Amino acid sequence: MPRNNADIASALYQIAALLEEQGTKFKPAAYRRAAKTVEDLGKDIASFKTEDALMNLPGIGEAIAGKIREYLETGHIRTLDDLVAEQGGIPPDLLAVEDLGPARVRELQKKLGIASVADLIKAAETGKIRTLPRFSETMEKKILENAQRVKERSRRFLRSEVVDDVRMLLKTLRAVPGVVKAEAAGSFRRRKETVGDIDILAIAKNRERVSDAIAHLPIVRHVVAHGETKLSFDLLSGLRVDIRFVNRDQWGSALLYFTGDKEHNIALRKLAIRRGWKLNEYGLFEGEKVVASKEEKDVYQALGLAFVSPEERRGDTFKK
Repeated sequence: MPRNNADIASALYQIAALLEEQGTKFKPAAYRRAAKTVEDLGKDIASFKTEDALMNLPGIGEAIAGKIREYLETGHIRTLDDLVAEQGGIPPDLLAVEDLGPARVRELQKKLGIASVADLIKAAETGKIRTLPRFSETMEKKILENAQRVKERSRRFLRSEVVDDVRMLLKTLRAVPGVVKAEAAGSFRRRKETVGDIDILAIAKNRERVSDAIAHLPIVRHVVAHGETKLSFDLLSGLRVDIRFVNRDQWGSALLYFTGDKEHNIALRKLAIRRGWKLNEYGLFEGEKVVASKEEKDVYQALGLAFVSPEERRGDTFKK
C-alpha cells in the first residue's frame, strides 16, 4: 500500500474512533468507510489532485475529501489534532487489531497502560486482560490471536520462506475453471530477498470459485475480505496475500503497475506525460484512447522502450 494511503487511512480510522468515543452518531461509520476506500485504492491517493476527483471515490464526500487534501498538503488534519488534544490519542496499531474497537482500546490504555500491539500481546500472555471488567479469558485469547496477526503483518519474510506457498497458490488459481491468467507481482516478482506481503493478479470469469478454492487450502489461515476486485487472506505463516482481479484487456498495464518498483513506475509515467499521455494500472492513454494495456511489452514498446525484466525494474533503468 502506498505510504500516503496508509497514513491517511490510519488518520481517518483514528478520527472515527475518537468521534465514536464522544458519542457522535453516523460520522464514525462514514470515516471508516472512507478509510477502507483509501486502503483498497491500489494507487497513491496523491494522484487525485483535487477534492472533486476524490469525491468520485466511493464513500468520500466533500468534508472527508477536504481533510485528505489537507493532509497531502500539510501532513496534518486539524480535526484529528483537535480531537487528540481534547481526548488523547488512540494508537493506530491498536485500532488495527480486529474485534478490539476504540472503547476497549481506551479501557486497556487507562487500566493497563497499553500503548502498542507489543504491550497488548504481553498483557494477554500474562493473563492481565481477563481480570478487567467486561473482559474474559476467551476474549483475551481472541485478542492475543488478532494482535499477533497485526504483529506478523509488520514483519518481512525471506523470499525462500514463502516461495513454496506462492507456487501452491498460483497452481491452485490456475486450476480453477474460468481462470485465464494468474501471476505474482510486487517484490516477489522482482525477486527481492524479502517480501512484506504478496500481490497476485488474476483474470477470472468466476471469482466465487477462486475464493472457494483458496479458502480450502491448508496453508490459508484466515480470509480477511472478499470483494469484487480483491480477495485478501492470511497464510499460516502470517503472510498477507491480496488477489487482485483485473480485466483481460488491462492485464499488461495492471501487472506492470503492481510489480513496481515505485520509482520505475514514476519514471514510466513521466515518459508518458512528455508525450501528452497518461499511464496507470488501467492502461496507457492518449486522452480517452487506449494506446497499450494488454501486455507489459506493449506498454514499453509504445513508450519507445525495450522490455525491462521485473528484477531490473529500479527507477529509470530502461533503455530506449
